[in-house]
Amino acid sequence: MKKIILSLGCLLFLCCSAVSLKGGVSEEYIPKGFFGSWGVISKLNSSNNPTVFNFESRDIWTLSGYNNILILENLESGARSEIEVKDKSKDGNSLKFERKKIVIEKGLKVIYKETVSFRLQGNNFSGTDNFIIERYNKNGKLEKKDIASYTIAGIKISGSSP
Repeated sequence: MKKIILSLGCLLFLCCSAVSLKGGVSEEYIPKGFFGSWGVISKLNSSNNPTVFNFESRDIWTLSGYNNILILENLESGARSEIEVKDKSKDGNSLKFERKKIVIEKGLKVIYKETVSFRLQGNNFSGTDNFIIERYNKNGKLEKKDIASYTIAGIKISGSSP
């Protein structure tokens, strides 16, 4: 008799269904004022090898994202980047991120590093973009390091105002 009651009890609990609640906290790393389309001008300030880097560029960027992921797209060139923003804006008007890309071809390694810092001022932003290109030989020894620093300015073309 005990076995029958225990078996029925087990079946009763196994057939029960419940809805579990899920929740989370979203932390905004990217100030909303940066989202939208921007006309951007970059000008080379300094470089140890100016022949490697563009002196000036004019682009249209579309910035979007979620949580701490910034999505930067250049519709003209088709370039698209998803960047993890690690430093949260304390003032709600600044954005700083780093990117790193490692390329290995024919046993040679090239590391591209970029550090970008922007400050939002209404429908404009300004900031800096620092590039480092490190080239390594087949033994892993650094052979060449090219460095460039850019000044960047942007004006909002479309998107909501801050």
